[in-house]
Amino acid sequence: MSTDLRWVLLYTKPHAEAWAEINLRNQGFSTLLPRVRARGGIAPLFPRYLFAAHEESRVASSMQHTLGVLYVVQCGAQAARVPVEVIEEIRSRMDAAGMVQLDLGPSPDPLFDKRQRERLRAIEKFAEAGFRVRAA
Repeated sequence: MSTDLRWVLLYTKPHAEAWAEINLRNQGFSTLLPRVRARGGIAPLFPRYLFAAHEESRVASSMQHTLGVLYVVQCGAQAARVPVEVIEEIRSRMDAAGMVQLDLGPSPDPLFDKRQRERLRAIEKFAEAGFRVRAA
């Protein structure tokens, strides 16, 4: 990856991330659109956001007017720069197909969930029978 690239964050039109990415690449910009596997197929990791880079010497104002892009995210009057380390971290989590691998926590134990439901049902029955029930 070239170190003389300036990475910025773009905000896109709804569901237009891929369209904006294609249009930016056709203009010669480097892009990064991290995706994840979702219930409905493939989805952007950051919906409506796209990373794009340009060389220091290149004027990047055409990014703002690219089809699919609503605006360049700003910090004051300047485009907010994305550190290269952030881009590298995202890329390091991507597999060969370009999908980001998210760290998923341990899945809930289904046995615990069942026990918890049974406990709540028992407490409910005691309460219906007129017993005083106190949650501990």
